Amino acid sequence: MKIFKIIFGLIAIGIIGYVGFIAFIVFSPDIENYKNRIEFNSELWKNWEETETTASLRWDMTHSLTNNYKLIGMSTDQVFKLLGKPSGQSNSELRYYLGMSRHSIDTGSLVLELKKGKVANYRIWHG
Repeated sequence: MKIFKIIFGLIAIGIIGYVGFIAFIVFSPDIENYKNRIEFNSELWKNWEETETTASLRWDMTHSLTNNYKLIGMSTDQVFKLLGKPSGQSNSELRYYLGMSRHSIDTGSLVLELKKGKVANYRIWHG
């Protein structure tokens, strides 16, 4: 009977360890992303150049930007003043390249959807 308790205990420890390991692998990039958030700085954003040490600077500021600035409703002139010249532009959207994310080789863009010259919606595009 004692041997079954020991075997059961070892199996339980193995399962808990395995689940913990999988959880760590799955959530590690999100934890890393959360730890590296920084406050949005318009001048840093506008003057950003992608280098090895600043590759994720815009990603790190994106959470602060989208939570602390009311992008929806801004005119294109207001967006240009805040974010500078976009990486890509059309009549229906402005696209700002974010560089490398902290999720290995993932890059992306902040896409501002326009209607009648104002931001109607925004999204983060991963790709």
